[in-house]
Amino acid sequence: MVVVAVAALLVGTLTLRADARPGALPTPARPFATAVFPDLGNDASSESALVFRRIRAAGASFARFSAHWSDVAPKKPPTRADARDPGWSGYRWESVDRQVRWATQSRLKVMLTIVETPTWAADYPPKVPIGPANIDLDALADFVHAAAVRYGGNYRGLPRVRYWVAWNEPNLGRYLNPQFVDDNGVGGEVYRALVNTFADAVHAVHGDNMLIAGVTAPFTAWTKNSKARWGLGPLPFMRGMLCLSRALKPTCSQRAKFDIWSHHPYTSGGPTHHAYSADDVSLGDLPEMRAVLNAAIRYKKIVSRHRPEFWVTEFSWDTNPPDREGIPRQLHGRWAAEALYRMWQSGVTVATWYGMRDGPYPAAPFQGGLYFRGSTVGRDRAKPAYRAFRFPFVAYTRGATQVFVWGRTPTSRAGGVRVEQLVGDSWRRAGIVRTNRYGVFSGMVRRAGGGVFRARFGGETTNSFSLVRPRDRFYYPFGDFHP
Repeated sequence: MVVVAVAALLVGTLTLRADARPGALPTPARPFATAVFPDLGNDASSESALVFRRIRAAGASFARFSAHWSDVAPKKPPTRADARDPGWSGYRWESVDRQVRWATQSRLKVMLTIVETPTWAADYPPKVPIGPANIDLDALADFVHAAAVRYGGNYRGLPRVRYWVAWNEPNLGRYLNPQFVDDNGVGGEVYRALVNTFADAVHAVHGDNMLIAGVTAPFTAWTKNSKARWGLGPLPFMRGMLCLSRALKPTCSQRAKFDIWSHHPYTSGGPTHHAYSADDVSLGDLPEMRAVLNAAIRYKKIVSRHRPEFWVTEFSWDTNPPDREGIPRQLHGRWAAEALYRMWQSGVTVATWYGMRDGPYPAAPFQGGLYFRGSTVGRDRAKPAYRAFRFPFVAYTRGATQVFVWGRTPTSRAGGVRVEQLVGDSWRRAGIVRTNRYGVFSGMVRRAGGGVFRARFGGETTNSFSLVRPRDRFYYPFGDFHP
């Protein structure tokens, strides 16, 4: 989960770039899948299995969770053979095994993140604010090999994991160092070496494994007095990793090995809001990150069997309630749908929501789940954002009589979607829009006045969507949690 200095976010909300109006109709030929990062940690509760079933019920295709290297391997394996053996007695895989099983039993594909270096495999010098430096890449390769074999589909009945995430928010000193040498940003180059090591290990086990790189935090990280950086902005970090200049021209001969680039576009405002710094990437800046990825593809700076995809592996806003500084629940539902549209419009093919249920408030800092937290998982209550996530739908005026609509069916099933407008006290059909084969639809329908719109498909309806656009206003994405 991203942790950033609040000062950087507050500055970013005081100056807004021009609000981007919905653009020309994009081609709907590509897929758009969703995922949830439930962040259960080492929870062994049987109720956690229900969380995964609810992820699937929310229309998601993927679940993202972590294998913490430091937890699985608290002690250094005595030999390299032990390190590469998924059955070595010193490994503690139990929590990861449970979540992999729960996810696959719920017909979800797993995005497994390897993160958190054990103390025996890195330096933790006192001058580094937090996080590891000089990670032992040979030790990492051995551990990733063991994980890829364990979840390779042929080990003790455990399911196959195909999607592997290399680290988490590596542009922050919390997770990876050094970020700077003599005030020069080097985090991207450090991460390139880690990613290439990781990719070689997972692809050696199964050539069709998919390596997800990037996983970048959205903002440059500053100390609380804003006088020292302990993390790079995602764009310079990405350019450094991919050997590209600010003008997106090659700067070195090195190449990075991955199949998917991902980002965490947390936003201190609405779904078109831009980050203040040119180095940072919120929802409104995703096209800039996409341009860097496209340049890297054009200059052959990426090694992959396929054209690399663009994903979001973490995103949310806190809600009020329970967080007193979060977004009101109804606005949260609207912005959730719009966020998914903006991601798709920017070329994202998988969008991941952070949190299925809120954490215990106020002890836990993050309250952006799709469910309000109850005394048990079974007593949780869905937020308006749940329906917006399962059946996203947006509608924007185009002149006096036209409305542009976009959405995705709850099951990603193809077919005709009925778009309706509230006229007086009754819902009237505004048009039928056909989906592509992935359940994504977009098109133009006619409107009669300014009544709200909704879509219907297979007996389900979306949240109502007003043609009156709420103003873009500041909401810190993590509510009253200010690190």
